[in-house]
Amino acid sequence: MVLLNSESNFVKTQPASNLAKHVILVVDDDEAVRNSLRNMMESEGFKVRAFSNGHDLLNEASLPAIGCMIVDYNMPAMNGLELVSALRGRGVSTPAILITGNPTKSVRDQAAAIAVLVVEKPKLGNYLMDCVREAVAKHARLLS
Repeated sequence: MVLLNSESNFVKTQPASNLAKHVILVVDDDEAVRNSLRNMMESEGFKVRAFSNGHDLLNEASLPAIGCMIVDYNMPAMNGLELVSALRGRGVSTPAILITGNPTKSVRDQAAAIAVLVVEKPKLGNYLMDCVREAVAKHARLLS
């Protein structure tokens, strides 16, 4: 599998079998979106752990060593940026992608401050998958 960076240069070629050890954490309160993201990631060979809210993820005993988080911004009780900030405060460096329908400049600025990529929900297809592949590849290189 060939991974591309944001400038469309080759980043790394990785066999699909290696993706199975990378876990994608999906956090979205909308069950249909959560299931759709799970199916999309699994069809690409990733393992997926899905959560309906941020508190459930924060209560997890262990998080994967290599992977990526896809987090919805608009969730009850705790928004996606609050969740990622809480995880960063615990020393979790897993790359995060924030998905939202119409991000404001404030949301984009807050996301940038904690190194979170923002993807608008109309782009949840190939663009999101490219972002996930790139994030996982970078994370794996940092940890190897």
